[in-house]
Amino acid sequence: MRVKGSKGSLLLLALFVSLSIVALSSVTPVYARGGSGGGSIYSCAVTVTVASGNFYVKTTVNSASGSTLPGPSETNDLNSYQNGVLYNTQSVKYTVASGTTTSTVTVPVPSNGAGTYSFQSAILNSKGSQLTSCSGTYAL
Repeated sequence: MRVKGSKGSLLLLALFVSLSIVALSSVTPVYARGGSGGGSIYSCAVTVTVASGNFYVKTTVNSASGSTLPGPSETNDLNSYQNGVLYNTQSVKYTVASGTTTSTVTVPVPSNGAGTYSFQSAILNSKGSQLTSCSGTYAL
């Protein structure tokens, strides 16, 4: 018994398998720039002090070893909460020097009476993409 097109079918199958192998071998994992596993290369820390009825919320942004902050500017979107209720939102834009690995901005926020306060900083690059976020607390 003779099957028509068996050579053509085998060639078609071989071509399909070859293209599949090429496609699989060209897929590479995508990581965040400078990261090795998809993690962010930027981090930040918030420290809070109080003077003359104001909180001074200091946000320090760090880049991972061997990396620099993106610059030329960053924006700190700061949300302030009293007992879990949002009461103040501020946005501060500041410049970042070329080649900088650490950057700090301090934002004064008026206190809102006694209570437990929390502050959340979101750091955005000059294009508006979030680099990192962090938070701090203070009891008054």
